[in-house]
Amino acid sequence: MTDLHIHILPGLDDGADSWEDALEMAQMAVESGVEIMAATSHANLPEGNRKQYRESERYLGVLEQFQKLLAREKIPLRVCGGMEIFAVGDYLERLLKGELLTLNQTSYVLAEFPMDCQAAMIYRAVQQMEQAGYRPVLAHPERYLCVQQVPAHVYEWYTMGAVIQMNKGSLLGRFGERSRRTADSLLRHGLVCAAASDAHRPYIRTPRLEELWETLADRYGERTAWLLLEENPARILAGRSIRKEQPLPYDYS
Repeated sequence: MTDLHIHILPGLDDGADSWEDALEMAQMAVESGVEIMAATSHANLPEGNRKQYRESERYLGVLEQFQKLLAREKIPLRVCGGMEIFAVGDYLERLLKGELLTLNQTSYVLAEFPMDCQAAMIYRAVQQMEQAGYRPVLAHPERYLCVQQVPAHVYEWYTMGAVIQMNKGSLLGRFGERSRRTADSLLRHGLVCAAASDAHRPYIRTPRLEELWETLADRYGERTAWLLLEENPARILAGRSIRKEQPLPYDYS
């Protein structure tokens, strides 16, 4: 499997606290069937979270150190670069300058938004990223209040070209019932393109993906599990077009 979204690099954000935690998370991921992951540290967060803000130069140094540790410890895991970018302010300008990083140096951008943002903010960001030549990957939209209220927004973003990334914890009920119901709705409408752990620790929000695979396969079919946890994440990290299903529109008539 390929984990497209994980906070495993220590010292950069609210993810792993130490190299020991990072290595434990890596081992857990491998044991659950993960072979490749994108180490997507938070980037360009608002001023209130300034301590989590890091430039690409520092990020790449930590990533290189982690890759060396994995090799030394003989943990068979490929870790690619990338950031979870807060899609506000001058983020596009900073992407173009290389101050913020895409997923594995491709045109795919993992973008997040405030949990209580207006849907218009996401519509605008999707359009802006595509006009700049990027392919937006929307991180966990099932957790956004505007989507929980009107999931049909995701159908529109999907048809605009956005990639929809769902969190493991959402489907498994670990972010509350509203997130779980919204994740289920998006899956049943064929709108989810990739699933990921969004793991932060080896003991909470962990990188284990076997339960997610089993849940997806049991409820939505083996093909869905394969598409969301293997095929599409691997295609994204290779810079290739993903496989998209024909979605079901929401009918509010």
